[in-house]
Amino acid sequence: MIDLFSGLSLIERSLDYHLKRHGVLSSNVANAETPGYRSKDVTFDVVLDDAERLRFTHPGHISPTGSAETGSEVFDDPGATPGNDGNTVSMEREMAKVAANSLRYQTNIEIVSRRLKLLKYAATDGAAR
Repeated sequence: MIDLFSGLSLIERSLDYHLKRHGVLSSNVANAETPGYRSKDVTFDVVLDDAERLRFTHPGHISPTGSAETGSEVFDDPGATPGNDGNTVSMEREMAKVAANSLRYQTNIEIVSRRLKLLKYAATDGAAR
């Protein structure tokens, strides 16, 4: 039997990830003037699960870390450089991350929309409604 919705769960997790990341990045922007604030980001592991994750086939290979069950984790951004007040938020860097994250989110929305249109087309035998 063919599963028509097989790819949607991965896209759903991707949308959840980008939504959570947007919240974290927005928090960084909101705290740009807070002394000592450390810029944060979110891991990408939330979109991967054991069935779709790269597997290691030899003991010498690096094993994948994290899992979909643990969800994404917020961490201090290692690429951020502290200013004089200890704040590591760079507005230009954060806004670039927000823009890229938004673009990826919109791309996922477009993929879901097109997939659902194809399913509707198939379900109605191609009849325009």
